[in-house]
Amino acid sequence: MVLLSLTNSVYAQSLRKNDVIVRRDSTRIQALILQVSYEKVNYRDLATPDSAKAFIYMDQVARILLKSGKTIHVKDSVAAVRISPDSVGQYADMANLPENPFDKSIVMANSDQLRDKYEFYKNKAIDGKTGAVVFTSFAAASLISGFIIANSGNSSDNKKFGNSLAVAGPVFGGVFGLICFKNHKVYKAKAEKVKSELERRNQPLESLRFTPGFNVRNKSGFLTLSFFF
Repeated sequence: MVLLSLTNSVYAQSLRKNDVIVRRDSTRIQALILQVSYEKVNYRDLATPDSAKAFIYMDQVARILLKSGKTIHVKDSVAAVRISPDSVGQYADMANLPENPFDKSIVMANSDQLRDKYEFYKNKAIDGKTGAVVFTSFAAASLISGFIIANSGNSSDNKKFGNSLAVAGPVFGGVFGLICFKNHKVYKAKAEKVKSELERRNQPLESLRFTPGFNVRNKSGFLTLSFFF
């Protein structure tokens, strides 16, 4: 188990220019944090010319100073555990690989890659669902607004504009709403396939627990994040 403590002062505090990773030897990495997991921190190293992607294992990290002002502490009382990633194709039956390229990429990927894929497809599915709701709402609003404008007064311009809005709005919103909904279904199905493969391997998606607390002495709130694996 890796235990992290996330502290955020209740009162206003100055924001940092960027994220900072403080190693256990007190050296610092100026970074843009991409992801914090039970095993490692993925980030962009701002000290490099192109802000190259990099990672550092949790057992090398003392704390993470986020740009927002929050601080994630890796408690010294709990040893961070480094898990050796499984290799590409380790769980695949090489004699019976799927013919479908996507299915094949899933069984051949290592578990870290699968967790990244799952997050990507899950977020894309959410985006698709959100887009479907937005465009469908636009279609309905356009239809109602067009009907109201067309029937307000005797102006021919009102009728022309209102009727155009009542027709064009729902068509536009309906078409793009359907596209977004289709994307939602496609990405959701892909996310479920990746999830099933991780479950087959007995690998976690991302297991964590948030425990809120409040320090009366320094008047600060905190959240404790517990990762289990």
